[in-house]
Amino acid sequence: MPRDSPANTPYAHKVIGSIKSVFKQLPPEIEYISLFKKYCEYVLNRRSAIYQATGLLPILAALVVIVAERDLHHASELTKMRNQYDCEINNIREEMDQLRRDFNHLTSHD
Repeated sequence: MPRDSPANTPYAHKVIGSIKSVFKQLPPEIEYISLFKKYCEYVLNRRSAIYQATGLLPILAALVVIVAERDLHHASELTKMRNQYDCEINNIREEMDQLRRDFNHLTSHD
């Protein structure tokens, strides 16, 4: 069946409904909402393959939860790294400002 077959689209929407019910059980965090939207887009883009795998829905539901948790953990780790980077940049800026002040202080007395 072609990727954009009309028979695949209603089924994709049923899968999205199933995913939505899984996500409703998770905490209402903005990260989950963003992931849900991303997964909906993925389901619609891969609807033919999903339609062919209809017997695997229980496994797919479990994988959705696993992948969502993994994605959130990954995003959390990236946020921590970005915060550490921002902290280091701020420390370097403060040191540079102090060096400028010291330099100006030394050169102003000449």
